[in-house]
Amino acid sequence: MRYRKLLLSGAVVLCGNLFAIEDFVHEVSPAQPVPWLTGPLLAPSGTTVPVGHLNFEPYLYYTIYTGRYDEHWHVQTSPNFYSTNVQLQFQTGIVKGVSFQFYPQFFYNTTQGEHYGNIGDLPFALNIQLYRTTMEDPWPSAKISLRANTPIGKYQHLKRHLKLTDAIGVGSWFPGAALVFSKLWHLKGAHFFEARLAFNYQFGTPVHVKGNNTYGGAKNTRGTVRPGNQLYVDVAIQYSFSQRWAFACDLYYAHSDRNRFSGRVGTLSDGTPARMTAPSNEQWSLAPAIEYNWNENLGIIAGSWFTFAGRNATRFNSPVVAINIYF
Repeated sequence: MRYRKLLLSGAVVLCGNLFAIEDFVHEVSPAQPVPWLTGPLLAPSGTTVPVGHLNFEPYLYYTIYTGRYDEHWHVQTSPNFYSTNVQLQFQTGIVKGVSFQFYPQFFYNTTQGEHYGNIGDLPFALNIQLYRTTMEDPWPSAKISLRANTPIGKYQHLKRHLKLTDAIGVGSWFPGAALVFSKLWHLKGAHFFEARLAFNYQFGTPVHVKGNNTYGGAKNTRGTVRPGNQLYVDVAIQYSFSQRWAFACDLYYAHSDRNRFSGRVGTLSDGTPARMTAPSNEQWSLAPAIEYNWNENLGIIAGSWFTFAGRNATRFNSPVVAINIYF
């Protein structure tokens, strides 16, 4: 059961974070120098990609789940669970002020000698520019993202001996919307500072499950899970030390309402009822990173995304590296 709780809350946070692509389009006027910036790791930009342009950013996450926070915010350790996640993030402009993005991804999980790899869920979003500013303006750029999650990753008929390494999907479409703000300041020379703020709310749609699944259960489980709604808030900054080098950091908060279930919960091998519900949870994390940019259209960012507090949520540390390419 502790592994299921660990993976479920981790999958929920990842689902909310799958839209954190850097647009690579900055708020500059023709008379000002162009910043070379790639990050932050998690927070999206408040601007959309223009028509005729493509932003491609492959990500590599290597997440180590070391335990979970209980209902009293105390850490409960467990054997390490390792998850390698490769995301191929694409975003392109389709009409003026509107861009489309999607994220094919692959997971490879391992714990205690068991392992499993396969494609995961496919998130996508439609980004709409509300207003766009330059550095001379006192207010930030803003956009709204209408998003959802295509549930193609495996989430049911799990094999118990694999110890949830095959639980790589959530089964829910999680439709929602995000409101994103970003503001860039030119300090002097090659020094720039940017701040971002993102609010993301997603609704859990019903998931019909059979057998062992991401949410719990047993071999004879049959019913419908109603995942709790999700709220994510991301505050991020980035600062350029020079034209090529920069520092970035995200402060990330995630909250999930409780999961509900209707149907037959099933019975475990010892005859006890399986569990198919989960309480609300919340989690705080940081993601500091260093950027190196070859030019204004090509850069790399590497850092570590880790939790520092939580309730009924996972504890993890995830080295992350991404390359941003803007065409």
